Amino acid sequence: MPPVAIEKTISDILTAAAKRKASYVHLTVGVYPVLRIDDALVELKEEPAVSAEFMEAFAGKLLTDEQRRELAAEKEITCLRDLNGKFRFKVTIFHQKGSLAATLKLIPARIPPLGSLGLPPVVSELTKKMNGLVVIAGPYGSGRTTTVAALLEEINKSRSETIVTIEQPIEYIFSNQKSLVEQREIGRDANSFAEALQHLQEADVDVLMIDVNREPGVVPAVVQFAGAGRLAFLQMDTTTAVQTIEELLAAFSRDERDRAQLLLSKTLSAIVCQRLVPRIGGGVVVAAEVLIANDAIRTLIAGGRTRQLMTILQSSREEGMSTIDQSLGSLVKSNVVLIDRAIEYATDPIALRAAVKR
Repeated sequence: MPPVAIEKTISDILTAAAKRKASYVHLTVGVYPVLRIDDALVELKEEPAVSAEFMEAFAGKLLTDEQRRELAAEKEITCLRDLNGKFRFKVTIFHQKGSLAATLKLIPARIPPLGSLGLPPVVSELTKKMNGLVVIAGPYGSGRTTTVAALLEEINKSRSETIVTIEQPIEYIFSNQKSLVEQREIGRDANSFAEALQHLQEADVDVLMIDVNREPGVVPAVVQFAGAGRLAFLQMDTTTAVQTIEELLAAFSRDERDRAQLLLSKTLSAIVCQRLVPRIGGGVVVAAEVLIANDAIRTLIAGGRTRQLMTILQSSREEGMSTIDQSLGSLVKSNVVLIDRAIEYATDPIALRAAVKR
């Protein structure tokens, strides 16, 4: 397939995705390109069905020689690409039923303002923190990367700080405003998250952001960084605040458990676990579980009593805290989300249904 033809086809697909406000594009041999629009999958029948020849040409167009070798060895690769200066997208190319397939995620040209994301007001207060650990969590496709980017951009616009991000791959591109922003990509600018963090422990860095990863030693290093009087944002794929804290502590060795609990109790500032829920009339809205580390929460973490945290979350709404179910309940009562859709994302569907009927 000629390079010009493949480039035009990719551009046409991405143009259609942008016009329809699709979050993802799926390319699988034998079917039409598929768009993810809110929670629905929609075939793009204006384009021909994806062929094996197209996918080979697609990978050849987007990947470097080194990346093609990595795809052959690892059977999957994720990278960021720009097309004609018009589209920026994250693409994962992988093998499926003996053929190549791909998932594309469009990246907005500009970082959305924090106030436009629909997050609880207390989240914007996190940009005023000068130190501590802030965890932004949620499953893949929950908007956590956009939230972190918006938080960092607010700091970039309002404070004079040195901000470093460690990502795989880099999605949003920052321009220096009041702050100096350095973005490092694993595989290109550093060999691993652990290696990049090691070099930053004694560096002139005020604010750090770490992408989702499973490398051993990274969480303890990030907590240590935050404990040294600096601000750290960590992305995780957890879905509740309690699960997040348990996974943070599990990243330390067993013989360090007591020290880890004490260190985390002192350094944790907040946890935001978010989901994108289909909105009545189309589009999506954020539902968020928010934990703000007050004295009671710090005491429970230090004592290893993480299961009791839910009680504080449920009873501290005046401090800006909320469980995911409370957030979903508010959206239902405000006629933003249907109860049946909210229940799909709830941790306790029966209690949520009862709560919204009161």
